[in-house]
Amino acid sequence: MNASPFAIVPSWLKDFRAIAVALIADDGRIVEANEGFLMTLAGITEGFSTSNFIEPSFNLLCHSPPQADGLIYHGLLTLGAPEGARRSFSGRVYRMNQMLFVAAEMDISAFEQMNDEIGKLKKELDDVRRQLSKRNHALQSALEEMTEIKRHDPTTGLANRVILDQRMEEEIKRWERSRRPLALMLMDMDGFTKINADYGREVGDEVLKHVATVVMQAVRSVDVAVRYGGQEFAILLPETNEMGALIVAERLRMDLEGQIMLPVLEPATASFGVAIYLSGEQREELYARAWRALKHAKAHGKNAITMAGVVGECDHLYQSGSPQSLDVE
Repeated sequence: MNASPFAIVPSWLKDFRAIAVALIADDGRIVEANEGFLMTLAGITEGFSTSNFIEPSFNLLCHSPPQADGLIYHGLLTLGAPEGARRSFSGRVYRMNQMLFVAAEMDISAFEQMNDEIGKLKKELDDVRRQLSKRNHALQSALEEMTEIKRHDPTTGLANRVILDQRMEEEIKRWERSRRPLALMLMDMDGFTKINADYGREVGDEVLKHVATVVMQAVRSVDVAVRYGGQEFAILLPETNEMGALIVAERLRMDLEGQIMLPVLEPATASFGVAIYLSGEQREELYARAWRALKHAKAHGKNAITMAGVVGECDHLYQSGSPQSLDVE
């Protein structure tokens, strides 16, 4: 829009939106216009052309003879795209030399139309927000499901070591407050490599699933049973002292010893390493003592339980076989 040397539109009227004022050359060029007139073009055309005068037409206005005061039209003005949105005004058009001066106020129907369009846009926005909300909920559910899957072993369905580490940190802090006993048990299947070699990986996975079921049946809801490694399992036992942990280990050892998991003909056995949390001990230190005890049980005949001492020389091996196996060797 080029500035007019006549400055027909006063500065105080520039920002008015309910009033449309414009000075337009006979070729359709906008010489001056206030915000109210320019606002009518928003979303209608990128510029302005004579075709934007729907009723009356720009051509008719240009060829209308002016009255003494220059008035050539008085009444309803409709601006817009020939096949699109329109705005209605009530006003006047004056002839000023080779230009038309338009002064009008927005007709009530235009306000209603704008309100309708705003209402439609608001409804569309609400629909988009609802769709985004649904998609966000679906995405959140999918992410939570993926997180949950990552926290569990896909073969056995047991939790993985990440959960064990988290719970162990929590239980150690709780121990520091209450001084209630805390035990960690590591269990390793005896001869599992041979099962995979003789019967295949699928049979090995079925054996692990069965072992996981036996483990879950032997623990309480407050305990944490996880698949620790390939053929290794771990159980965190809150509120459990040395004797309680040995009883759980022995029950598991006997349950597994009595299982025949076809097509494997030999009973499944496991070796156990048990460690009771010591004051000031770090999580890794508790793991290390339980692992040391497990290796001790493996090295002394398997299908056995070793209780970890403070140092390796204090580890105790418990004989396997009968319920009386809790006698110290």
